[in-house]
Amino acid sequence: MEGEPLLQFIPKPARFKPLAARFWEREYGIEFDKWEWKLLSEFNQAKMAEFPTISGFVISDYRLGRNRFLLVPAQHLTNDFVICECPPYMDLPSNWSYVTVKGKKIVFRDYYEIFVDEVVPAKFEVPRPEIEFKDFQESLFVQWSGINSPLRELLAFEFVSCPPLFALGQVGGINLSLYDGTGEGLSKRLLKYFKNIIPVDFVKGKPGVIGISELSIQIRVPPFSWGFRSSDVDKQLNENLVSFLRNRKSGRFSELSVGLGTDKSAPVSLHDPPLTLTDQPTILLPSAEKRKINVDPPFEVIKYVITSKMLYPTIGDSQKDLYQALGEAGSRVIKLAEKFDVPHLARRHALFDPNYYGKPQSILRVALALARAESRDKIDLEGVMKAFEKYCLTNMEIIFESWEDFFTSKGVEIGSIKEELDKNILKFISDNETKETGVGLHLIQEHFINRDAFELREALLRLQESGKIYEVKRDVFKSVPLE
Repeated sequence: MEGEPLLQFIPKPARFKPLAARFWEREYGIEFDKWEWKLLSEFNQAKMAEFPTISGFVISDYRLGRNRFLLVPAQHLTNDFVICECPPYMDLPSNWSYVTVKGKKIVFRDYYEIFVDEVVPAKFEVPRPEIEFKDFQESLFVQWSGINSPLRELLAFEFVSCPPLFALGQVGGINLSLYDGTGEGLSKRLLKYFKNIIPVDFVKGKPGVIGISELSIQIRVPPFSWGFRSSDVDKQLNENLVSFLRNRKSGRFSELSVGLGTDKSAPVSLHDPPLTLTDQPTILLPSAEKRKINVDPPFEVIKYVITSKMLYPTIGDSQKDLYQALGEAGSRVIKLAEKFDVPHLARRHALFDPNYYGKPQSILRVALALARAESRDKIDLEGVMKAFEKYCLTNMEIIFESWEDFFTSKGVEIGSIKEELDKNILKFISDNETKETGVGLHLIQEHFINRDAFELREALLRLQESGKIYEVKRDVFKSVPLE
């Protein structure tokens, strides 16, 4: 009616929907680390020359033709490529090798190739992240507060990851459990947050695809080397995930980190999966809080994750150095159990498994992640022990303060040795081991020559399960010292 004010409807604000992080489909400069953008630019410029000299990684595929291969700037940078054709007498370079190609650009009607005159091996310059590890943590926890050291670093180490442990036949990565001390279910929310800020390509292990319209083919590229999984352990755990956590073998990734989330504030037993299956059980303390802010996934997180995987630090210079570190780590695990007065029967479980494939290799994983975070090519024994004290030991002290009644003699039966053979084997190991070395299975078999090999194996297993001996490396044993 004339003279009456018109009603105005204010539309309901649209619900904030953060950007979906991308990996294979990245297109813009802000999505790439500086070294990636530089590599792409140099590659594109080099391939345009009439007589190109261009470096990259080789991708071989029979569908390209007998004498052809693709060259890409880096194994994960498939945004650009060039087709290379070798003369019939020249051997093709190995798949995924890094080479420098010299040749002449040959232009056809719809596309061009490099006709190769020379292929020589080249060295890929390992990049360093453009931000520091502490700055990476700030980006990673931008929506969270109250998460302090050492949990803050341990959670960030899952993303930094560690390279494969080839000597142990295991893929890389760091696995953590996250018990909830907040009483608000924040442990699972934090893991869900992590999952959402990581590109789905990482989470699912999605392969890349290079479409070559000129040849009407598509070339599949393996997934990125690192993947991330999270799981709700208050539900039934996936059998495949449990199998991976036990043997650390993956057909898809060379590095895989797993986070196990639970609403429980403490384990229900020594056999609790979050306690037994991960490198470090951790607790999200009551100080943790999710900030009520809306932000897109910071590009710095993804760029740092990608760049950190270019570095493959080692433990020392040789396999001997690695096993020395495992042995020392095993000794520290035993001393840790002694420090907290843990009964012997409990020492073979979870936090206190001193066998080389138990907590010692978990300590090495944390040390290797620290080496990556500090952009170091290797870490020595002293560095490994510093990583143990700064992160693993400090984390354990928090756990024992929170679960002070859990690791006690109450309800834990200390096993006694009933088999005569077991007693004799334990005595033989104790008499012949040194501070530096254990006793090999071959020496045990030579000494007990009248005993069946299977019988000896069973006795050794019983001694391990009762917390009397541990395996410092494959088929080499030491006794667990008594107080």
